[in-house]
Amino acid sequence: MAAVIAVAACSAVSCGKDKDSGSIDFERPAVYLDHRQSETVGFSINNIKVSTLSITTKPSGWDNITLDAAARTVTVVSPSAEDTDAATSGSVVLSGKPSGGGADVTATLFVGVAGSEDLSARPANCYLANRKETCYQFDAAHNGRDVLATRKVGVVWQSATNLVQNVYFDALSGKASFYVGADDEGKVKEGNALLGAYDAHDNLIWSWHVWVTDFDPDAAGGAVEFNGQSMMNRNLGARATVDASTAGTLESFGLFYQWGRKEPFIGPVSCNGANGTSAAMYNESGKRAYLKTAASDSETGTLKYATANPLTFITVAEKDADWMHSGDAAERWSADSKTLYDPCPYGWRVAPAEAFAGLAIRENLAGDIADYEDKYGWTLGAAGTGGAESFFVAAGRRSWYDGSVQNYFDESLLSRAREMQPWVGYYWTGGSSGAMSPAFCLWLADELADSNVRNDRPMGRANGMQVRCVKAK
Repeated sequence: MAAVIAVAACSAVSCGKDKDSGSIDFERPAVYLDHRQSETVGFSINNIKVSTLSITTKPSGWDNITLDAAARTVTVVSPSAEDTDAATSGSVVLSGKPSGGGADVTATLFVGVAGSEDLSARPANCYLANRKETCYQFDAAHNGRDVLATRKVGVVWQSATNLVQNVYFDALSGKASFYVGADDEGKVKEGNALLGAYDAHDNLIWSWHVWVTDFDPDAAGGAVEFNGQSMMNRNLGARATVDASTAGTLESFGLFYQWGRKEPFIGPVSCNGANGTSAAMYNESGKRAYLKTAASDSETGTLKYATANPLTFITVAEKDADWMHSGDAAERWSADSKTLYDPCPYGWRVAPAEAFAGLAIRENLAGDIADYEDKYGWTLGAAGTGGAESFFVAAGRRSWYDGSVQNYFDESLLSRAREMQPWVGYYWTGGSSGAMSPAFCLWLADELADSNVRNDRPMGRANGMQVRCVKAK
């Protein structure tokens, strides 16, 4: 991939008594270019007259930045790759002096070197972003089947502030773009985000999960072969796949899904889910975002409502029930093929129950149950010796009753299932049966045995559980 430069735009309002006294605004927040190539960005002057316009700040080495006041454009040219003294990022400030006096109005462009990748040819409800300092694009005018009336794209929630940056929708191309940076160690900054498409009335009409992770399921070791199915070696949304005795256990949890919904729900704040508390989420402004709940009825228990309310966990009054109250249930997940609401990345789908058939615990189970309580999962593989294996974390589930995370037992939680203690893992499959669907589950019970693994346990679809993706055939 060619190196490119990112240009992110924001504006500042003049310091007058009236907060709406005037502003300069750029037409787009992000532009991406190869080295020594240019891009022209338009700007508008709103509710104010200015006598002069000028570029007052630019990064070192970014000398070819020009202003056309008459056309109201700024043209940015990136430094050459050979210009090692040039700054890799910085700010370009456009200032306007009000005709009637007072403080200048300004707009700021953040510029920086980055890579680019267009995902538009791989439509899905989940996009893998595994390259640092890269601008990603995807088609936000379609959902894989329908044309969307998208007018803007924004962050619904993200697991860390500034995980995805410079989110922008280009109405001409129909593509949305976002930037993924690097962490303090120079690696891709990992986490999860949900980007939403909004119509002209600011209604959320579709959303896409962005899985930011240093992981490529198509690379060597990224998937394992179970029962003729190529399965990712980690949960959907997980930042790692580790032996659960290590400090990275929580990073293996991944995200939670109600059966048939494409919208992910964030995991717990700790491995011990006794208090049911969720990890932190943040909106586009960096403020906390929170999970909501709504009881399923003729309005809320529909795909339309679920799509428009991705932060709302739809609860039911009875165990083993479906969150969907009415609508076309056939549009949801399938054991046979990838559907419109499948939550996996392009080329992958929710695993069928037969993909988990015959998996057995690989560990030596000698010892006391207490020896395994901090493990939070098993390494599973085909029965006998040799063959593929993968670690399956026991992240519990989000309760059908109130959406809280449950995977640990204490005396105050006697109303919860005994088999969940001290931990249990539930993984949805694509199959269905009435209001329930078969789940792959594993748990630490009173007796240590391979019987603590089951691939077809019926579970109410209102539960929020883990997903493993397999190659779509």
